[in-house]
Amino acid sequence: MVTMPGKHKDTTIAFRPSAWAKAVIEQRASLSGMYKKDFLTRCCLYANIVVVGRKENIQRIIDALQEMQNVMKELAIQIQSGGFSLSKGGYQELREDYLALVVTIVDIVDGAAYLFDKEKPSNRKNWKAELELEQYRSILENKKESN
Repeated sequence: MVTMPGKHKDTTIAFRPSAWAKAVIEQRASLSGMYKKDFLTRCCLYANIVVVGRKENIQRIIDALQEMQNVMKELAIQIQSGGFSLSKGGYQELREDYLALVVTIVDIVDGAAYLFDKEKPSNRKNWKAELELEQYRSILENKKESN
């Protein structure tokens, strides 16, 4: 896909922090040695998730899991019958959406372990960073093979 000048392929996420929060974010990004966009992305991806314990918030998680279960059942039926109807792009989008949902739910459950007198599993402490590194390794290996 060719992008036009002034057009970006990726979407924009914006927010308006207070003056104090902006100053702290800029200092942390600067001292991290990363570009601000990379710093903010990593903070969002690797930070603990705090879920406010309102019934509506918990219900959203349950609803998302039930929807995922229904879609997975439908996909299983389609695959078994030989009528898998997703295009490659549709499959990729579904894969990314559900991987993001599963990663988020694992993070929420890990973050809530203290509610059940359990410790966060230490073997998953940096599992997302390891997954990202593995993806980079794969990309680099593919580039080496193509050269």
